[in-house]
Amino acid sequence: MPPHAYQTQLRVLRAKALLRAGQPAARVAASTGFFDQSHLSRHFRWLVKLTPGRYAQDSKNVQARPGAAR
Repeated sequence: MPPHAYQTQLRVLRAKALLRAGQPAARVAASTGFFDQSHLSRHFRWLVKLTPGRYAQDSKNVQARPGAAR
């Protein structure tokens, strides 16, 4: 795997954690080294198959369900 691809994967992994924590996508993009929110979205969709907003929404829904895994 090329170094840039590895670095992008690490950034998206960190972005997932920040989105689950409730951070807005624009702040997550800046915090993880992406140029802007659309840059984050493009790479996030490619690797996770969801938009950052959808991922954050789905994460909230899972946490809110009774009996959800923690």
